[in-house]
Amino acid sequence: MIETTPRSKRGHSRSVIAAANPVTSVPPAKAAVMVAKATVSACASPFAGAFTPAPAIVAALIFFFATSCSTAPKVPEGTFETQNRAAEYTKVADGFLSRGQYESALDFYNQALKANSSVDNIAGVAASRASLGRTYLSVGELDAAQREFEAAAEYARGAAASGIASNAAAGLGEVLYRKGDQAGALKRFDEALVLAAGNEAYKAVALHDRATALAALGRVAEAKADLAKAEAANLKLKRWIELAANRYVLASILAKEGDLVKALSTAFTALEADKRAENGKGIAADLAAIGRLSERLGKAEQAYTYYSRAFDTGLAVGDELIVRKALEALVGLSATLGRGAENERWKALLAKLEAASEAGK
Repeated sequence: MIETTPRSKRGHSRSVIAAANPVTSVPPAKAAVMVAKATVSACASPFAGAFTPAPAIVAALIFFFATSCSTAPKVPEGTFETQNRAAEYTKVADGFLSRGQYESALDFYNQALKANSSVDNIAGVAASRASLGRTYLSVGELDAAQREFEAAAEYARGAAASGIASNAAAGLGEVLYRKGDQAGALKRFDEALVLAAGNEAYKAVALHDRATALAALGRVAEAKADLAKAEAANLKLKRWIELAANRYVLASILAKEGDLVKALSTAFTALEADKRAENGKGIAADLAAIGRLSERLGKAEQAYTYYSRAFDTGLAVGDELIVRKALEALVGLSATLGRGAENERWKALLAKLEAASEAGK
């Protein structure tokens, strides 16, 4: 069965402020300078070297970067050297986050937080706190994530930054969802939706998150309605990774309803959207979903093909959960299809993965 999850399980648009203003990439030379500057002060960060991502969490993360915008708040005209430096730190952190380099992302977000705090840029502080919350959420540090999102919400209120407040509320909802409190999560997602009024991108994020909670609570029709609205907005805004997430969750709902044919076609559209953004972890999840749905529909050859591709992609992007699921499926499918040599290969690889996982406990 495909898993219906909040965005934290498939990823996010460039960390916190998915609906902020578009920015250009940091030039390589400039990024290198930023890395060098931040490394000098990295020893002062209480987060340096502190995180080893939990495999099951890392496996499900897909961070939305290809269509998106900076997590840094827009800096007004004037002389704002420190705020500009904070914005550059944030851009570098976003890049690390997109590649799953969480310790480095935490360090740079903390550099941005320090810079914003030094000039009392409360909107910037709110954004930095929310970015930290998103990163902690990505590695399964739920209490730390909650602390940062709560701080982000407080600073966002002080700055009258409703967009950041919306993302903070959505983040708190995801924490509650991950802790098993779907009803509590739904309240937070409702709050995020109210705060996102007037901004289609923020609204789409809140609608997607609310849909996951509604689906978990059995309110499927409402969940589908929210996903349809989010999908329309993301398609209009060309936010491909968010669009893929909408379609992935819809495929999950359809599968749970037993409409496997429609679920499969929807999963293919999720894959198409993720490919437009070259979102590796999303692609791996989509391929595995297509494999699973194909298997349930009795299409063993197709299932074998897509699980094989899921294995290759999952391995390339370091998604242990997808790799494990693909291997387990490939062991059974290769036996069903009479592929003896391949069956032995898949079993050997699965045994190695299990041994490595056991050794790492």
